Amino acid sequence: MGYQGTEGAYSELAAKRHFADASRPIRCSGYHSFREMLEALRAGEIDYAVLPIENSIAGSINESYDLLAKMGLFLVGEELQPIAHCLIGAAEVAVSDIRRIYSHPVALAQCGSFLETLEDCHVEAFIDTAMAVEKVKREGDPSQAAIASQQAAELHGLPILRRDIADHPENYTRMVIVAAEPAHYEHGVPCKTSLIFSTIHEQGALARCIAIFAERGLNLTKIESRPKPDTPFEYVFYMDFEGNIDREATQAALEELEAVTTFLVVLGSYPIARRALS
Repeated sequence: MGYQGTEGAYSELAAKRHFADASRPIRCSGYHSFREMLEALRAGEIDYAVLPIENSIAGSINESYDLLAKMGLFLVGEELQPIAHCLIGAAEVAVSDIRRIYSHPVALAQCGSFLETLEDCHVEAFIDTAMAVEKVKREGDPSQAAIASQQAAELHGLPILRRDIADHPENYTRMVIVAAEPAHYEHGVPCKTSLIFSTIHEQGALARCIAIFAERGLNLTKIESRPKPDTPFEYVFYMDFEGNIDREATQAALEELEAVTTFLVVLGSYPIARRALS
């Protein structure tokens, strides 16, 4: 199982949560970037990858969608990972003594209200939350701190200076489980299907696509547009809907959609994740 970051990263926590009931222990490997991780998956170096795709506060993670659009991989599961940010120091010091804080840009944005209360403190974006904790530990400067998970602090034996510092307590990241081949699930398992498509550039084109799913009683759970590379002011659409690709209604909808789109990639069907409680 691959994830972006290092031990204690939220993606690693999601991987362990998702495969907690696996018949054998999973081995997790951290990667420097999403692309490096997905390339390792395509090369057969790992069986699965966990990819953050959407945050309940910050919204979609565009890099993840852009990579899925062109790498020929499949979604086989999802996990809703709780995000609980902590301020982690190199030593037990007062928060007012912290002069530099490192973390992933999204984590920093989610803790904006807390960070605004600090005086004479520089905030610096870093590649990953857990890697920021590693940096703070390695440098051992008591004026430095990182924003990351409680697990990252425990892993490195560093003190938590302040807990629950995010602006909104209900903070979740939707992680998808990516594989080189699609998975198939029994019809009784509530599933979601994800796809990417483009329409012809004319009035009503998107409405016709959406109507295909409404006519078959397939509930859309997400639709979002992204600019189409190298084609100014035209867009690619990312869609999730409740339905299993192995059911006739879903297959019929996708066949009809293919006839009215210029580009269609079905990323796969997978069981719908329920919100984690801890």
